Amino acid sequence: LEVLQFIQDKKMDIPTAVLTAYGNTDNAVAALKAGAFDYLAKPVSIDQLRALVKSALSVPKPASTSQSVTKTVPQESGIGTTPTRTSRTLLGSSERIEKLRELLQRLSLGMAPVHVHGESGTGKELAARILHESGPRRDGPFVAVNCGAIPENLMESEFFGAKKGAFTGAGEDRVGFFQAANGGTLFLDEVADLPLAMQVKLLRVIQEKTVRKVGATVEEPIDVRIVSATHKSLSELVANGAFRQDLFYRLSVIPATMPALRDIRGDVGVIAQAVLA
Repeated sequence: LEVLQFIQDKKMDIPTAVLTAYGNTDNAVAALKAGAFDYLAKPVSIDQLRALVKSALSVPKPASTSQSVTKTVPQESGIGTTPTRTSRTLLGSSERIEKLRELLQRLSLGMAPVHVHGESGTGKELAARILHESGPRRDGPFVAVNCGAIPENLMESEFFGAKKGAFTGAGEDRVGFFQAANGGTLFLDEVADLPLAMQVKLLRVIQEKTVRKVGATVEEPIDVRIVSATHKSLSELVANGAFRQDLFYRLSVIPATMPALRDIRGDVGVIAQAVLA
């Protein structure tokens, strides 16, 4: 951790991973907050190590990344976006927006899970897309999932996939969200709506970096960065027993808050002009 802090303080351009036999939630959070690109607990499979090194080698240089970002036509949330890769950014020049823009740019270069909090319409999914498109996973898939829109009885097969014949109606092998996002980013919107039973399974996948399809006997490795979001307070849900504390620490390693329009009133003119255009 001291070496990680030294690298950060000296602003060295070195993606650094932590490999340890003493893996626990506190250590993982501390390492990622100290600037680690990723964190793996032993035993580590060769596939996991290969995926980590491949991602680390493809981390873009900060200068080239910032040059590729442009301000463009806004969505209804008042935040600019176009379909072009690495072209999304936040509209506005207020201090809140500038700090958030800088934070997202910095976080995009790592692998640490990010939790985006904000009211409806503040651009949480756009923040997740910025993280994806500005980082080393920009050529991989971006899979957005509304956790509150999936029936509970279908959640496991939707997230992890299913083998043919695993249940009634499973006429063929099915790929889940994690497999679809392999090599890219999985955005879990409204993650607070996940039932406790599913939270346990999600935690295991994040810890082990493997998934097992419903009806399968073997697990398969996955290389996915998790970005979650909700308009609710996860810490309050943890206190009330509605959200697992261990999963909260895994998802909310680094929080990012999207400001409401009333908090960035100085940017209203810029946003209004972009909407009119």
